[in-house]
Amino acid sequence: MGNDLSIVLKYIKSYKARSLAIILSIILGTALIVGVGTLSRSAQQADLDRMKRETGAYHVHFKDMNKEQLEIVKNGNDIKDLGTTSYYASSDIGEKLPININHASEKYLTKTSQLLKGRFAKGNNEVVVEEWILNSMGLEPKLNQELTFKLYKKDKPETFKVVGILRDRYQEKSRGVCEMFLSLDESKLNKFDTYVEFDENSDINKNIKDISNKAKFNKKDNLKINSMLIDSVVENGRLDSESKATAAIMSLFAGLVMYSIYTISVYQRIREYGVLKAIGSTNLKVFKLMLYELLILSIIGMPFGIGIGMGGAQLFNKLGGNIRFAVKGVVTPFVIPYSIILLSVACTLLVSFIISILAYLKIRKISPIEAIRKNLSANKKIKKSNFIIEKLSGKIATTKSISMKNMFRNKKGFIMIILSMSIGGILIIKNNYSSLPYPKMIEDGDRKMYMNGDFILNKFSFNDENNGINDKQISKIKNIDGIKEVKTASILRTRMDIPKDKMLDLAYYNQLNEDSARIDNGYDLIENKKINGYTIKQQLKGYNDEMLNSLNDYLVSGKIDIEKIKNSNEIVLYMPHTYDEYEGHRGTVIGGGKPVADIKVGDTVKIKAPKDKIDGELYSDMKDGDNYNYNYYEFKVGAIVNYSFADDSLYSPNQGIDIITSNKYLEKITNVNTYNLVYANMEKGADHIAINKELGKIGSENPGTVTIDMVQEKETDKKMDEKTDMYRYGVIAIIFVISTFNIVNNVSYNITSRTSEFGMLRAIGITQEDFRNMIIYEGILYGIFSSIIVLIVGILLQIRIYDTFGFEGYGIEFAISYKDYILITATNIIIGLLATYFPARKIKESNIVEAINIIE
Repeated sequence: MGNDLSIVLKYIKSYKARSLAIILSIILGTALIVGVGTLSRSAQQADLDRMKRETGAYHVHFKDMNKEQLEIVKNGNDIKDLGTTSYYASSDIGEKLPININHASEKYLTKTSQLLKGRFAKGNNEVVVEEWILNSMGLEPKLNQELTFKLYKKDKPETFKVVGILRDRYQEKSRGVCEMFLSLDESKLNKFDTYVEFDENSDINKNIKDISNKAKFNKKDNLKINSMLIDSVVENGRLDSESKATAAIMSLFAGLVMYSIYTISVYQRIREYGVLKAIGSTNLKVFKLMLYELLILSIIGMPFGIGIGMGGAQLFNKLGGNIRFAVKGVVTPFVIPYSIILLSVACTLLVSFIISILAYLKIRKISPIEAIRKNLSANKKIKKSNFIIEKLSGKIATTKSISMKNMFRNKKGFIMIILSMSIGGILIIKNNYSSLPYPKMIEDGDRKMYMNGDFILNKFSFNDENNGINDKQISKIKNIDGIKEVKTASILRTRMDIPKDKMLDLAYYNQLNEDSARIDNGYDLIENKKINGYTIKQQLKGYNDEMLNSLNDYLVSGKIDIEKIKNSNEIVLYMPHTYDEYEGHRGTVIGGGKPVADIKVGDTVKIKAPKDKIDGELYSDMKDGDNYNYNYYEFKVGAIVNYSFADDSLYSPNQGIDIITSNKYLEKITNVNTYNLVYANMEKGADHIAINKELGKIGSENPGTVTIDMVQEKETDKKMDEKTDMYRYGVIAIIFVISTFNIVNNVSYNITSRTSEFGMLRAIGITQEDFRNMIIYEGILYGIFSSIIVLIVGILLQIRIYDTFGFEGYGIEFAISYKDYILITATNIIIGLLATYFPARKIKESNIVEAINIIE
């Protein structure tokens, strides 16, 4: 074996350029697999951390437990963190804020927040509270101030002393959930809620099931599982089929580069192999020499490839910025994917082995004498040109005809070049298109939370619509320094009767009722035998001009004529559009789907609102029998939209067929002249902290109004989106680099191998211009043929991805990625031209006699 290695090392030294080229292809191939894998792995971790930020860091919430059940939970398997709370009281209706007051353990508070000032609560009526909640009461985030509330179903008001200030929690703040926290002494309490985070390497679902069985929990009453987070944990770090497929494609891609270079190198030293076989070396020995050579080159190249892949991924990670989430200690990660590294090593070694076999099969057919003489064409049959090529050749210039015939004469070389130029483009199409839903998914999630302003003022009221934010306060908001735009909405909880023949998607509402029944949350639709149809929950909304203009982005049909909407009963109708999300489950979608009811522009619609005082809870759950005396309102549909833009998410967000009119017309028909939802947007560069304080003071003038500053959260979301884009563009950049290298190598060799032919053409008088045009034509043809392959395969891939990835759920209609195909075509042609230019320039500068005598 030592003698074999010595021969192999001499080969490597003798053919330094080819050896370096093979090492470079191994480096790029390994870097591609590791770089893509690292970026994908980091993106997985970032998605998990984002999920923790948006849904909470705990995997399960065990509700309404006694002390014995609490002990069972604490003794569960694989528990990483556990936080406990216990409900104390809520503020009464009409108080400063709709706020829940809970006992809470320090672990619960530090899991998703951080103590910014002061200490945790210890004594009676000491509380810790988030900054945004104090701001909603028009207060500074100062310690030792006292908060007095009249509590629900309690005789006397109680006063609480603020001893600690917490950082705002994203999930609760974005939903407007107000809480403050007392100390928790388990020995003095009898009812608990516990939030559990398990070890992410454990079987989380099994652990939850085991605890539930031991504690005899009822799934409906005692369990709230964070299934989205658990699914993200399961996916995190997994070497899924997508990663394996990517590694396989990248290995094939790198293998094409290695194979093309190595076979050229083998043919260059075919004489040496002939001598070895002539003096008695077996075919097996020749195969071993080839395998050892590739293994040595792989061992040299792989560490560099791994380093470059990880380094490139880390560079993109740094360029994307280091994002700190609203979860203690969580930052956007850079993750080393050990499984991907092992996979890249295995793929590279496998490719080396396969290439050794293929190269060996080529030369074993050549006899030692032919190999020594370097007579490689003795056994080749002369093949006739393709019939189509012959016909085309007769209709184009002679030089172009020669180029075309030469390209197709070496079919294997032509296929190799076209594959090299196509695979990169196909991978880019696949990567770009498969990532298309991600920003739409984030956007869709944000829209369904109705976080459509930099600042949001939400007046939580149900049966007191005329006690909201008034015009005088809106004027104050508009006059705040830095405020650019204010959008207002008045929202009334109403109902609509729909005949059976007008209901197009009863299955959607039946599903909503089933989902609500699981948590004892009433109905969204009830049967109405009086009209032979149904009654659904929906809302009557009055928007100002700015808010009405926002609906134009979601217009399905008709026209939003603000003047008509102000002065007549013409309205904008929000129509839920649904689609089959999975296994018969229906979901709403913005920008696609089908309408739930057969109502069109020009139709008349009628809604109803109770005249008398109602029981808010029964009315919201539709458990009141629908036996009210109603005021009826009739409207003409002027436009239909698939997103209502403004909602407080308390009654029927996304689900009801909402009537949207102007705030002036709403006041005319209902006498409601205040607003329970305000979106305020600031000018670029304005001080959002100062604006938030002013808004908090104005909002606090109306008891029950929550003021939310979403500027920082939106900035974090923007950085996260940019980071996702960096991951995606990083993958594309790596693919582009190796693709370019492969194309240049193959095209250059194809041109260089015909140096003798070009020398003959020059000898018989071909001009420099004709020679240049012939080479340019060849480069363009390579670009065109490869782009046709990209277009065909790319469209087929898009169709498959569209059907597989659930694009419809994000309102994405199928469309061919024209811009990508145009860019790839232009890039392929440019690369083809560059790849032909450099070897052609070398040939052109060479001596004609030397060129004719060159044997490749």
